[in-house]
Amino acid sequence: MNSCFILVLLVPLATSFHRKFKQRSPIFSQLQDLLDDDDQGFDLTSRNNRRALANDEEHYMELRATTPSNGTNTGFEITLQNRAIMNTRLRVLYTDAQGTPAIAETGRLWVGQTKSAKLPVDAKNINIIVEKDLFFENWHVAYKGTLTNENECIRIVGVTLFSKIHPCK
Repeated sequence: MNSCFILVLLVPLATSFHRKFKQRSPIFSQLQDLLDDDDQGFDLTSRNNRRALANDEEHYMELRATTPSNGTNTGFEITLQNRAIMNTRLRVLYTDAQGTPAIAETGRLWVGQTKSAKLPVDAKNINIIVEKDLFFENWHVAYKGTLTNENECIRIVGVTLFSKIHPCK
């Protein structure tokens, strides 16, 4: 008997809540649509800006690659150990004895690979860039630095969004 009485009281209460929700529902859905439109506009703008910056950086890399890096006399060696769960690559920007910009690259490193970039003895202004492939050739810089000694070894660990750079052991 008590359960029937409680059920009789709960049914009208539930229907009144349902009516109030139906009245407010269009307002909430319109507000949500407006917020979604604003977010999509912001995402498109920021995505376009990121692509423009990436294109500029790629163009800069291509300009620096006017001189091949494979000389007969190798002086510096930078090694990248990929211990991360993603693809990586090493790019080393430098200028030769004549002041001509050049680039040395390892190409794509799969998980667990180790590769080195060799530079000529007279290389100057050496900048090291380690990039990670987020998704389908969408490269992002994981580390930028300068050469601290003649032979340097860098290890990248982690996953795509949370990667860290350490010196090799």
